[in-house]
Amino acid sequence: MKKLFTDDCLSRISIDLKLFGQASLQVIYNEDRSQIAQVEHFPVETLRAERCNADGDIEAYYYSSDWTDVKNAKELKRIPCFGMSTADIEILYIKPYKPGFYYYSPVDYQGATQYIEMETEISNFHLNSLLNGMSPSLLMNMNSGIPDEETQREIEQKIYQKYTGTSNSGRIILAFNNGAEEQATIETVQLSDAHQQYQFLSSESGAKILIGHRVTSPLLLGIKGDGNGFSSNADELKNSSILFDNTVIRPFQDLILKAFDSILAYNEMSLKLYVKTLQPLEFVDLTNATTAEEVEEQTGQKLSLSSKEIDGKTAYDTK
Repeated sequence: MKKLFTDDCLSRISIDLKLFGQASLQVIYNEDRSQIAQVEHFPVETLRAERCNADGDIEAYYYSSDWTDVKNAKELKRIPCFGMSTADIEILYIKPYKPGFYYYSPVDYQGATQYIEMETEISNFHLNSLLNGMSPSLLMNMNSGIPDEETQREIEQKIYQKYTGTSNSGRIILAFNNGAEEQATIETVQLSDAHQQYQFLSSESGAKILIGHRVTSPLLLGIKGDGNGFSSNADELKNSSILFDNTVIRPFQDLILKAFDSILAYNEMSLKLYVKTLQPLEFVDLTNATTAEEVEEQTGQKLSLSSKEIDGKTAYDTK
C-alpha cells in the first residue's frame, strides 16, 4: 500500500474533498493491467463529467487546465472512469451522495456561502471607507431635465458601475455640466445606527459560517464562546471535539478509505485501514474498544491491554 500512494496524495484529496465537495484520483496500471502500479492526486477542478450512459453510469471525465479558455470540445482530453475501460490511466472520482445531485456534489458548507461572501464584502467596505476618508453615502440629483426612459437607464447603469459596490465606498463623484444652472446636486445621506448594523451583520455572518461548517463549539477554532451550560471551557472543548470528530471528520475519512479499499481490492489486497487521529488521548472515548487493535485505531498509539475475568466475561483495561 505504501508503494501505491504518494506521500502527499492523502493530504491533497482531503483538501479537495472539503473545499470542493469532491476529489479525484489518477489510477495508473502496469503494462498488462494485472495490478494498479501507482495512485496519484488529480486536481478535481480540472475535470468535467461526460454525459452518463443508458445505465446511468458516468464512463469518463474530460480534462482542461483552464475551462474558461475552452473553445473546441473535441480538443479536450478524455479520461475513462475507474473500472469502465481498458486504458492505462483511469479516474476514480470521490464524492458523497447528495439527493438531487448526480454528476457533482455540493460542498458540505453550502448553506454558509452567502455569509462568507457577506463577511468578505463587510471587510471590503470598511477597508475602502478608511482608504477614502470615511465619506458617507451620497444622493445625486440630475437637474438638467428628465430624459427618456432608455437614457435614464443608461445614465443610472453607468453611475452604478462606476461608483457603487463595497470597493467604491467613499469615492469622490466628479460631474461635468454645461453651466451652474444644470449642475447635479449632491446630498449627504447619513445611515442611522450604522455601527450597530455593521456589528450585527459581522456577528451574524460569523455565527452562520461556523454553523455552516458544523463547528460544534467556537473554542475548537480558538474563538471565545458564550456560556452554554458546561462547567468549564475544558469540558466544552473536550465534548465538542469528540462530537465534531464523530459527526464531521469521520464521514470524510470513511469516504476516502472506501475509495482506497476499492483500489486495494483490484490488487487483491484486504487491509483494515484507518486514519491516525490527532485528538489528544484524554479526548478519546475508549468505551467500546475491547481489543488492542481497536484501542490503537481509536488513539493512534500502540497501547498495552490487560484483561481480567468478570462474571465469566473478559474485561479489558488500557495502559
